[in-house]
This record gives sequence, structure tokens and C-alpha cells, in this order.
Amino acid sequence: MPVVKVRDFSVCMKKIITLSCFSLSVVALVCILGTQTSCHKDTTDCPCVITVKDTNSAAVAGATVKLFAPHGTWSQAEGTAITNSAGNVNFDFTLPAIFNIVVTKGLALNDTLKGSGIIQLQIGQSVSATVTIK
Repeated sequence: MPVVKVRDFSVCMKKIITLSCFSLSVVALVCILGTQTSCHKDTTDCPCVITVKDTNSAAVAGATVKLFAPHGTWSQAEGTAITNSAGNVNFDFTLPAIFNIVVTKGLALNDTLKGSGIIQLQIGQSVSATVTIK
């Protein structure tokens, strides 16, 4: 059986300890950077208010407001609501997003007012948009 000298053993242990510390540092760095990537999503509320007005700047009650993701399909709304007497609808999402707004208000057969806009939701901030229908 070969004899291991104490000096060789201590040099070997120093190398093992150095490599272990380096490996732990790399693992810790990867863990820290992994939590800071753009894939991380904050789940703070992102409320928004859409106000619908007519061409005379009067509030429009009973209008249908639909929010669509720009890259989604127009057949699948992300949110739909009817305006109240002040012409407002409130939405509350859990992630920031950009939505296309489409508003319609049927008056009579073949007589529908329409309008559109865009809104960008912000983390922890209430944002608003006004859409004028014609």
C-alpha cells in the first residue's frame, strides 16, 4: 500500500476545499441570478378603469367594453364588462399587460356606436383610459 505524506495530503485537502468553495459560490450565484430573470412575474394587482364617452364628452352608460391581448385572437376577450351610469368599468388583473380596448353600444337595429383604444397595465398602479364612441 502506498504511503501518503502529510504534506501531499494537506495540499490535496486545500485543493478540495478551494474547489468546494468555488462550486458553492457558483451555485449561489446561479440561484441569485435565477430569481432576477425577466421570466419572474410579480403578482401585485394591476387595476384599470375604462371611461366611455360620446362625441359630446358625455358619459355613456350600458356600453360593452372588451379587452383583448394584442397578440391574442379577437374572438377571445381577456375581460368584458358593461359601463355604469358614470360611463366607467373597472378591471383588476394580477399581471401587467397591454390590452386593445373595443367598445360598442347598440342603439337600434343596425345603429351601433363604436370606439377603440389601448391601455397598458402597471404593477401596483391604477391606470385609466378614455374611449370616445361614434
